[in-house]
Amino acid sequence: MRWLRWLFGLLVLANVGLYMWGRWFHEPLVARPPAPLPDVAPEKMKLLSEPGASLTVRVTQSTAPGDEVSASGEAGDCYRLGPFPSLERARHAAARIESWGLRYVRVPEFRTLNPIWRVYLPPFPSKEAAERRRRELTRLGFKDHALIQESGMENAISLGLFAIERNARARAEELARHGVRAALQPLPNLQPVYWLALAGAARDERLGDVPLSRFALEDWGSPGVSLRQAGCLNSPSGP
Repeated sequence: MRWLRWLFGLLVLANVGLYMWGRWFHEPLVARPPAPLPDVAPEKMKLLSEPGASLTVRVTQSTAPGDEVSASGEAGDCYRLGPFPSLERARHAAARIESWGLRYVRVPEFRTLNPIWRVYLPPFPSKEAAERRRRELTRLGFKDHALIQESGMENAISLGLFAIERNARARAEELARHGVRAALQPLPNLQPVYWLALAGAARDERLGDVPLSRFALEDWGSPGVSLRQAGCLNSPSGP
């Protein structure tokens, strides 16, 4: 009967080994489900059609000239000239800089100004319906209106654009006195400006052969244009 005892012992060892393999080394056949994503805060979500909701345009802007650093992370004695309110003014200035034997890179930026306010009637079911309403507005004495065909605003009617909100509200109140219920909408107001990033770092208060003081003596055709220290560019070029 000794062989039975040996068989029993082998079975016990096999069971212990199987338990250890399953307990310590065996990976589960079914992968664990991933952790749930964080809940979305519904109170922060708004449809653009809801009161108080407006479209915000995000514009990527370059770093302000006075805060720029070079690619190596160290501030350099490099300069930008500007800002110029139009591409034409920037080109005139660039031509003068080129005549001095200097090179540059034109750098555009966008500045966000106060919004423009639009007084409007919400979209009508069809273009024909909107045109009928426009004729009614003309008979009421309101001739400053136009059909809107923007995405999401098709067949709406614009009743004027205003730089000052109170003027837009006054327009809406005037319309209301004639039975026309208009809405107000703030529109993004972005202004492009241009800088001329000059090549190379200044040495002994000079850029190439041009003294830095010369830039302040020039009439650049736009108020507020000045030479400002900025980060150095790696490969400046012409226009």
